[in-house]
Amino acid sequence: MTDYLDLEDEEIIYYVYNLNWELPKETQDEAIEILSRVSPDKADMLIPKYGKSCWENGVGILTKMGYPRNKKALPKLAGLLQDRNWPGALEAIELFRLLGKKISVPYIEKECEIAIQCNDNDWLEHLYFASDSLGIVKEDFRNPEAYQFMKKAAEELY
Repeated sequence: MTDYLDLEDEEIIYYVYNLNWELPKETQDEAIEILSRVSPDKADMLIPKYGKSCWENGVGILTKMGYPRNKKALPKLAGLLQDRNWPGALEAIELFRLLGKKISVPYIEKECEIAIQCNDNDWLEHLYFASDSLGIVKEDFRNPEAYQFMKKAAEELY
C-alpha cells in the first residue's frame, strides 16, 4: 500500500500553479504538501513548461520525493539546465549531485545533444557549468565528442 494521492491531472496542474512564489506562503506550503504525495508516474508534471515562477518549488518537491520516485521528472529537471539563471536551475544541479553521476549523466548528455542540434552555445555553456559543478568529465559521457563540443562552445563564450 502506498501513501500516494490519487489526483486527476487537472488537480495536479491546479496545485502546481499554486507553487508560484508570488502567492502567499500558506498557498505554496499547501501545494507542496499535496504534491509531495503525488504518484511517481505524475512526477513530470511538477515542472510545467510555462510556469517559471513554480519551478523552484517543483524542484524542491522532486528533491523531497527522492529517487526513484522522481525519475519520470528527470528529463524536465535537466531541461532547467538550459539557463542556470532560471528559477530552480541551481537547485536542479544540487538534486543531480544527490543522484550521482550514474543517474545524472544520461539526462545531461541528452540535453547537450539537443543544444548541439539547436546550435545554442549559451545553452551549451550552461550545461558545461552544470557538468563542471558535478565533476562530470568527458569519459562520463557515452559520446565523448558531445562533451568536447559542449566544452569548446563554453570556452569560446568566456
